[in-house]
Amino acid sequence: MRPEYWTNSLHLLWAKIMELNKSYSKKKYTIAFLMSGAKSPRGGEILLSHCIKHLKRDVLHPIVIYAEEGVIVREIKKAGIDAIRIPLNNKITTPFLKNVLYNPIKLTILLMNFLKSMYIFKVMRVLREYNVDLICSADTLSKIVGGISGKCLGIKVVAHCHADYSSIMFQNIIGRLLKMIDSFLLDAILAVSEKVRSCFKGNDRVYSKVITVYNGVDAEFFNPIKVADSLLKELGGRYQIIIGNIGALDKFKGQIYLLEAIKRLKEEGIANILCLFCGTGKEEEFLRKFVEGNDLKNEVLFLGFCDDILRVLKILDILVITSLAESFSMAAVEAMAMRVPVIATNIGGLPEVVEDGKTGILVPPGDVNALCSAIKYLVNNPEARLKMGENGRLRVLEKFTIEENVRKTEDIFLSLMVS
Repeated sequence: MRPEYWTNSLHLLWAKIMELNKSYSKKKYTIAFLMSGAKSPRGGEILLSHCIKHLKRDVLHPIVIYAEEGVIVREIKKAGIDAIRIPLNNKITTPFLKNVLYNPIKLTILLMNFLKSMYIFKVMRVLREYNVDLICSADTLSKIVGGISGKCLGIKVVAHCHADYSSIMFQNIIGRLLKMIDSFLLDAILAVSEKVRSCFKGNDRVYSKVITVYNGVDAEFFNPIKVADSLLKELGGRYQIIIGNIGALDKFKGQIYLLEAIKRLKEEGIANILCLFCGTGKEEEFLRKFVEGNDLKNEVLFLGFCDDILRVLKILDILVITSLAESFSMAAVEAMAMRVPVIATNIGGLPEVVEDGKTGILVPPGDVNALCSAIKYLVNNPEARLKMGENGRLRVLEKFTIEENVRKTEDIFLSLMVS
């Protein structure tokens, strides 16, 4: 046969191999995101929603399996993502964990209701039907369901961990149980900070399956140039300094220390300060009574849950985070993206977010004196506020963008599926 024949044949064979390789490399992997859907949107749920919506669709096919339709599920549906509802009794999805764990009767009823629901088997049926390659669980219940389903079907399971198990908040049976669930049921744990990652140790070494992936924000969305300061006019525009606190009103968020600081500043004659609280929670009534009892009605305003947090961040001069336990802080990152300096406690993952003296000021938790000093410094030094705000946005663009978060998360997803 002629040499040309062999040459042409080899070319055709090589072209076929390359075509098959290209086809294989473009395989779509199906990832099932499990969530109860019942929780009101907080940092972790919002972050996962952003991640799902920003995944590369040419490689990854996300589906969402949920029990109840909440705000996050509705947003995911609007993005055109497949969402499958497997109903689950709200007696199972809504109980607060610590109210159940410390009550044997409630715990027994919860477990019986869960077993009767056959929920895990229903989830497994959907996972098989969609040929799922990876499970990503969004909350504690989903970690249990996803972890057991994954073990039964041979599918790897990954989840974010937003809990600093070394903090006082988790030094109890609940903390030990949650850490056990993460450690034994998950094939990979995405820790939101190095502090969280350091909680997973064996023989003084951090488990290799625990990887730090910082939370991220959409820096174009959280852009002060694109947001109007209309809220300032609605508030009367008479305040010299506006301080903000964003998050659930909870004793571990330490908002009482901020109120004590505002009270002290008022007593020292520092006027025209307004402190805005954005959020709701179990401590709201207690905090409101403190405001009324100490004549702080002109200095403190409770806004409740804020749908449009951008308008609040736009008018803030300082964001104050008084948490006694904090694994990261989406509020801090969002404020920094909006060029707002941050005063935060130096616990948990906060020092990884806020650079002391550069993008804000770190203070010891529960230290009202240090908090007052930090607020007074920024009140009296507008140039420092401006510089810290500028540095904060630069830090977000460098380390805490949603694009960086999704890219790292995608890499981990793919490594789990091809390994």
